[in-house]
Amino acid sequence: MGINYNPYSKDFWDNSWDIYKDLRDNDPVHCMEDFGGAWALSRFEDIWNAHLGSYKDYTSVEGTSPPPLLLGDDSGPGHISIPTNDGADHRDYRNTIADRYTQSSISELEDKIRNLTIEELKPLLKEGKLDVHEIARKVSLFTITDMIGLDREIALKARELIDIFYERDPDVMGVTPRGQEAFGQCMGLMLQLASEWRNDTPPSPSHINSWITKQVRDGLWMTDEQIMGNTSMLIITGADTVPYTIANLFYYLDHHPDQLALLRNDLSIIPAAFEETVRFDHPTNILGRKLNKDMKLHGKKMKKGDSVIYLYQSAGRDEREFDKADQFDITRPTPKRSISFGHGPHKCLGQHLARLEGRVILEEIFKAIPEYTVKQDSMVRTFGEFLQGYRNMPIEFKPSI
Repeated sequence: MGINYNPYSKDFWDNSWDIYKDLRDNDPVHCMEDFGGAWALSRFEDIWNAHLGSYKDYTSVEGTSPPPLLLGDDSGPGHISIPTNDGADHRDYRNTIADRYTQSSISELEDKIRNLTIEELKPLLKEGKLDVHEIARKVSLFTITDMIGLDREIALKARELIDIFYERDPDVMGVTPRGQEAFGQCMGLMLQLASEWRNDTPPSPSHINSWITKQVRDGLWMTDEQIMGNTSMLIITGADTVPYTIANLFYYLDHHPDQLALLRNDLSIIPAAFEETVRFDHPTNILGRKLNKDMKLHGKKMKKGDSVIYLYQSAGRDEREFDKADQFDITRPTPKRSISFGHGPHKCLGQHLARLEGRVILEEIFKAIPEYTVKQDSMVRTFGEFLQGYRNMPIEFKPSI
């Protein structure tokens, strides 16, 4: 009997780790017949090589997320953003803001991120309870919002609409009608703002200022639609990975009290704990490309134009790449290779920002709240074809005086 992998099904959401293992062991290049013959890669090595083959073997122009690759829907927030370009186009559009994301540039944000975290924590410490996902979401959202040059209140509204867009119903393939409506409102808002920014441009060094005042290259300027797409893309990516990873870390530490004790006694291992959590339970379930040419892999013949999706959660648990891959271990030696933030020319632009935010937010939470209890009966995990992880991770602790 063949493997039934449907990323939109409740069966998958309930049994994803078992299904991933079955795919890795028995069908590493899986044909998704119900999705136009798209292919799913589940092994680390194959996904690593696919990233190296960007531009040459694969194209991002027709989309990198599940809606265009699996459902033929190109209306999602990423269809006209920086990642959906190849070669020189991708390089030049990416370079409009790349200097803000170097490790040295990002390191200058540490004090700001720390102060933001302390500011968000302070009123909640007196209450004796908080949601770590919510804290991390606000800090990461406000950080990326300030870099973009977008008003924080508008960003909160846009993010609320995006969260509705990503809600999933096991009886609906893809976006729900409520999600479609919310997405339309969000894109309408961003497009209106892009037009307004032409006449009232936020000051440098904001992303918006760069997109409006600087050419992508000689004779090429960003359109309002591209500014809309890039702003939406950054609001999504800049406020998902970190809060989901931090919430997931609290979940796994709660199930591994020995490792929680290690971290409490030595906060210097927080970066390793963050990396291990991304590996062990990656919040981004699927990204992919389309093939630029015919290709044969593990005996399967894939055709030019076929969609190929990369199962990052599966890759993180691949026993061929990681020793004792199914064990959560914050003392794990640094892996020789990682695709936690992608690889190759499309490697995540915000990787240094995500790691800095993760470290600083966790440091401040554990310094302020060394002892706490996770309210397991109130945890809520997001399920869907794209995002996975805990969107509610409430903890209780002794209130400060």
